Amino acid sequence: MVGKGLKINGKLATIFVARVALIAALLTVGKMAFAAIPNVEVVTVLIIVYGATLGLPYALTATLIFCTVEMAIWPPHTWVVLYYIYWPALAIVSSLALRRSNVFKTTVFAVIIAVFGSFLFGLLSACVDTLFCVGNLSPEDLRKYWVAYYLRGVYFDVVHMISNGIIVGVLFAPLTLLVRRLAPDACSIVSGKFKKLSKLAGEYERAIEVKEEQEESEEAFVVPLDVNTEKQTK
Repeated sequence: MVGKGLKINGKLATIFVARVALIAALLTVGKMAFAAIPNVEVVTVLIIVYGATLGLPYALTATLIFCTVEMAIWPPHTWVVLYYIYWPALAIVSSLALRRSNVFKTTVFAVIIAVFGSFLFGLLSACVDTLFCVGNLSPEDLRKYWVAYYLRGVYFDVVHMISNGIIVGVLFAPLTLLVRRLAPDACSIVSGKFKKLSKLAGEYERAIEVKEEQEESEEAFVVPLDVNTEKQTK
């Protein structure tokens, strides 16, 4: 039984790692696909969908991997701090807030999270850039610089908020349904009720164990062909 448990746990760990690698890669590919369009991206909707369906372990791990891969692709700057703060926070909020069974209500909450999160992204970006680039100013000058810096980029923030609101409003429901169909055992929302990932993993583990026991019992009743032939000859 100990050997079986280790074998099953190994399978579950392999499945978890493979899925995390896949959804993290989708984040990177999705970001690069829309890189030519300023402040229009699908990373937000993907992280929100991951949080709402797969739960915090998948969403947060994939998000941290995504941030690390971005740091390896692009030259490091103030955006590194922004990414490691904002994207994991979005994964956590989505995993905790989007547990509702009603599709319409969940989509509305997802849009609110996306729009408000996009606003915070611009706000946090201005704060990080100001503190790291001109941190030697007096508090009064720092405040004036931050206001001017933020207002200069407010147009891009508005575009970011509107685009994310539309993208999440259109894609959240179908993507959520797709993820639940592709990975029903990993999803946090099953049959309209929230269930913890550990419970689902336990059920999946028991199902594999029962299946292996049935296979072993069937093999025990199989009589080798040589034995039958030998008995007939005698």
